[in-house]
Amino acid sequence: MTAGSIIATLLIVFAGLLAVPAVSHTNAGTTFSLMASSMAFVAMGIAQFMATRPPFIERLFGGLDRIYQFHRKIGIAVLCLILAHYFVTPDFQGLSLTGDLNRLAKTAGEWAFYGFVFLLVLSLLKGIPRTRFQIPYQYWRFTHRFIGLLFVMVAFHQMFIKRPYDGTALLATYLNIFALIGTVSYAYTQLLPWLRTRKYEVVHVERHDGATIITARPTGRKLRALPGQFGFFRVNKSGLREPHPFTIAGIEDDGTVRFAIKPLGDYTKALRETVAVGDGLTLEGGYGHFNHRRGGKKQIWLAGGIGVTPFLAMAGRLKGDEGQDIHMVYCVRDGAEAIGLDTFRAQAEKLGNFSFVLHNSATDGRLDAARLVAGTSMNPAEADLWFCGPPPLRMAIEKGLRDLGKTPRRVEFERFEFR
Repeated sequence: MTAGSIIATLLIVFAGLLAVPAVSHTNAGTTFSLMASSMAFVAMGIAQFMATRPPFIERLFGGLDRIYQFHRKIGIAVLCLILAHYFVTPDFQGLSLTGDLNRLAKTAGEWAFYGFVFLLVLSLLKGIPRTRFQIPYQYWRFTHRFIGLLFVMVAFHQMFIKRPYDGTALLATYLNIFALIGTVSYAYTQLLPWLRTRKYEVVHVERHDGATIITARPTGRKLRALPGQFGFFRVNKSGLREPHPFTIAGIEDDGTVRFAIKPLGDYTKALRETVAVGDGLTLEGGYGHFNHRRGGKKQIWLAGGIGVTPFLAMAGRLKGDEGQDIHMVYCVRDGAEAIGLDTFRAQAEKLGNFSFVLHNSATDGRLDAARLVAGTSMNPAEADLWFCGPPPLRMAIEKGLRDLGKTPRRVEFERFEFR
C-alpha cells in the first residue's frame, strides 16, 4: 500500500470509530448503520478531492494511475457501505421529522441513495457481463460527473436530517469538514478545464501503421511535463472533444509536444481519420511518475507495442551524463508497426550508456525472459525493469525472470486503467 492509500483508509475508518460514542446510547443496529454511513460519506469526500488531481496527492500515491486504482476501490467500498446503511435501518425513535428542512433532507438522502447505486454500478462495470457490449467512455465519463451532485445532496442530508447526536459532537464536525472538502473539490473539478489546461495547435500529423503521431505547439502557456509522463488530450472539433489520457512521446524546451496514438478504439480511430494540421488541442498534464531518473544505475527498458511512447520521450532527452546504464528492448508484433527507431538508434550510436534492441516477433519469435537475458550483457537481477505495454507480457517476463533466478531489483510500470 502507498502512503496515500494508508492515510485515506485511516481517515475513512476514523469516521466509523467516531460514530460509536456518538450513537452508543442507541441499539447495535443503529450504531452499525451510522458507522457505515459515516465511513461512506468520508470516502465520498475523499474521492471528490482525489478527482482534483493535486500534485502532492499524486506523490503520496506514486502516480495518477495509482490514484485512479484506489479511486475505484473507494467506489466499491462506498457502494457496500451505503447498501449496509440502507438495509440496516437506523432506529431514531423519538426523533421524528419536525420541519420542512428535515423532510427535504430525508428525501434528498433517498434520491441520492438510488442515484449513487445506479452510477456506482455503472462506473464499476465496463460493459454487460458475458456480452461484447462495452459502455462507451464518453457516456461513462458524462454520467460519472453526476456523482459530485449526488455528493452535495448527501451532504445536505447528513447536515439536516434528524440524528441521535447534536451538531457539537465530534462526529458532526468531522463529517462537516469532509462535506466542505468534497463540495469545494466538486466545484473545482467543474472549473478544471479552464484552470489547468493549455491551448495547442497541431503542426504536423504522421500516420504510420502502428500509430498516429501528432506534433503540436503551444499557442499560449506551454505544458509542464517530464519525459515519461502522460497528459489529458482532446481535439477542439466535433467528435473529439472528450479528454483522453495519452503518454507524451516527446516534449521540447519550447513546449512542443508529440503524441503517438495507436488506433484501438472509436476515439483513437476517429482521431486518426480526422485530425489535421491547424486543429486546436486542449492539453492537461503532465501526470505520472514514470521517469527513469527515479531509478537505479542499471536499467532495462522493455516496451511492448505502443507502450514505446514514454521510452521515446525519455530516450530522446538522454545526454549520456545521467550516471545510469540503460538497455532498451522494443518488442513489436511486426516491424511495420515500430515507431521512433531513428531516435533510438541514433542515441544508441551516440551515447555510451544506452543500448537498443528491436525484437520483431514475426521474425524473431515470441519474446520471453530467456531471450531478454540473452540479448543483453546486463544482469536483470542487478537492474531495474521499466516496462510499458500489455500486462500479459509484463507478467510473463516477470515470472520468467523469477524462474531463471534473475528477479529484477524492482519493476516500474503504470496502470493505464482509468475506469
